[in-house]
Amino acid sequence: MEFSADTWWIVGSVATIAIGIISYFLKRTMSKQDQHELDINHIKITYVTKEEFKELKSDTATSMDKLQKDVEEIKENTLSKADFYRSQAKTDDKIDKIYDMLIELNKKG
Repeated sequence: MEFSADTWWIVGSVATIAIGIISYFLKRTMSKQDQHELDINHIKITYVTKEEFKELKSDTATSMDKLQKDVEEIKENTLSKADFYRSQAKTDDKIDKIYDMLIELNKKG
């Protein structure tokens, strides 16, 4: 059986197209594999073990407890805004009384 030149041309074209399609999918698969390898390496670098996580969680809880105690201490030991205004009003009243007394002393003489 003998094939003509046209037949060989068609077989060559089909083979070229098949190789192109196979190459495309192979390249795509390899690119995905490379990306997966990069992602795995990133995970290997940045992962945290259970022990490290438990330690971090414990440290965080301890820090939060300390902060809560500090906030409570600040609430107990600091002056509120309303108390400050009240003490300022008392001071102003005392100053006004002293001023009035000085004016009376000047009038008397």
